[in-house]
Amino acid sequence: MLDRDLIDQEFPFLKDVVFLNAALVVIPPLSVQRAYFGFTQEYIANFAEGVIARGWEIVAEARREVAALIGAAPTEIGFVKNTSEGVGILANGFPFSPGDNAVVIDQEHPANLFAWINLQTKGVELRVVPSRDGRVLEEDILARVDDRTRVVAVSAVQFTTGTRVGFSRLGPACQGRGILLAVDGIQAIGRLALDVKKLAIGYLSCGGNKGLLATTGAGFVFCDEAWVRKIVPPFACYQSVRSYVKPPALTSDFSKVDWQDDSRRFEAGNLNYAGIAAIGAGAKLLNRLGIEAIQRHILEMEDLLIEGIRALPLDFRSPLQREFRSGILCVYYPPELENRVQDVLRQHRIYATFRGGYIRLCINFYNTREQIQRTVEAFREIAALVASARKRRS
Repeated sequence: MLDRDLIDQEFPFLKDVVFLNAALVVIPPLSVQRAYFGFTQEYIANFAEGVIARGWEIVAEARREVAALIGAAPTEIGFVKNTSEGVGILANGFPFSPGDNAVVIDQEHPANLFAWINLQTKGVELRVVPSRDGRVLEEDILARVDDRTRVVAVSAVQFTTGTRVGFSRLGPACQGRGILLAVDGIQAIGRLALDVKKLAIGYLSCGGNKGLLATTGAGFVFCDEAWVRKIVPPFACYQSVRSYVKPPALTSDFSKVDWQDDSRRFEAGNLNYAGIAAIGAGAKLLNRLGIEAIQRHILEMEDLLIEGIRALPLDFRSPLQREFRSGILCVYYPPELENRVQDVLRQHRIYATFRGGYIRLCINFYNTREQIQRTVEAFREIAALVASARKRRS
């Protein structure tokens, strides 16, 4: 059972609106705002005295909260600027050989696609798994795997359809064959339960600006301890290594880089401490609410939404079978109705993602039954507009 009083305290600014746009960017709760702005205020008030040390304390605190959220060890968490950087570290640091292959899905966001496409310039084959009516099936992924597959890269939730990818077979199968299962977690982490150990995920990258309740410019990677020493990051600084010599002394061994033997090797230079403070506060709130309770609420609200609109004459692009659902629902409509459809949602004070004939709704734990019912009413009005447009065309 979710703590509704706590949610109302954290999101008073959402009281009169229906915010369904966390698949694009979240509105941070008050505790996250305090953590984010508080770092900078303290930085200025103290004339920067101790700011770096305080920054690394924030990093350590955030590691613990993020690790608890996904079932990892704190040493398996490293902080990066976004999902793309996390994926790029893996794609460019993994020990591929010419003739190896990586497997991706045809629906992938560019953050989890372009780095893999680029590997073809280095002799790595890219295998693309086609989706089926928006669904991504584990058996289709496994059918593309062979003895030269080194990485399977897939989003836990696909951004264009909201399709949830299953890992119950995929993770153990990859683990058993020595294949790294790499996951883009940004549309799932913080909204859905994703235990990296139980699902045998080897690497995961996630930005902070969606389910983690934070902001842009900071994210994290998880790398299982069994894989981390195999990945050599494309950049380094004193935080990344064990052999750092503190100033004013100078480095005297120029023969090698002695990397950290955990996910700290992925952190180079000073980090976005304010952004990481936001991630830590967001993860702390999520842990307090309970990720299983959050997921249960989101899927129950999605049941209610689908029940109210599935019979309407709308073009659903998200799979409606529960095993593929994520709380993200995508609906298409005639592009010429763009302004009128947006007007309907504005009148109901509903915030969602628009992409020229496409609406993406993302349910989160702060959404209530009353808000979902208001959304159903809005979509009935949109359906009437669509039906009228179709009648005119015929």
